[in-house]
Amino acid sequence: MDRCIKPQVIRLSKIEAARLQIESAIWLWFVGNDIVSIQTLANAAHRILRDVAQLWGSSAWPTTAAYFPAAAEGFDDSDARSEDASTYFRHVKENETYEVSKQWTELNLFDAVMAYGNLADDRSGSALMSTFVIRFAVERQDLFITDAFSMLERRVSTAFNASRLESLSRMDFLKEFLGFLGPVG
Repeated sequence: MDRCIKPQVIRLSKIEAARLQIESAIWLWFVGNDIVSIQTLANAAHRILRDVAQLWGSSAWPTTAAYFPAAAEGFDDSDARSEDASTYFRHVKENETYEVSKQWTELNLFDAVMAYGNLADDRSGSALMSTFVIRFAVERQDLFITDAFSMLERRVSTAFNASRLESLSRMDFLKEFLGFLGPVG
């Protein structure tokens, strides 16, 4: 009897690996809000996308900044982005803590989604990524340039409006947009 474990190999491109990491982070953002895992997955996807962009001689992030106001000038993000969570949690030190910025984690995830869309062959990303971008824009309208959501709203449908979408929980929003969990409410 052969008791050896025979590994089942899955072949993935770097872009596919980044997509899986981003989608896992988005799923956690919608259903569990596990900020450490979200940040770690988003950072891992960022590293892959940055490396792929460099290898391909392209820019992964040309459009992301267009959504955010120039008001961010003068904002010192060194404390908020001081250390990558995935690096931090690899090295355990007694009685040490780590502060995780929810805002930067979400921005990092948004940025990864936008970078993926700029690098992937299928520029539209996935339904889960699109749903995250819309929900993030609804929740964090304060972070976006004036009328950024109205641009998204026009692209999605006139049946959806920011105030109605904002009133939905993340889970109800996910159910409504993806429709795979049955009818809402």
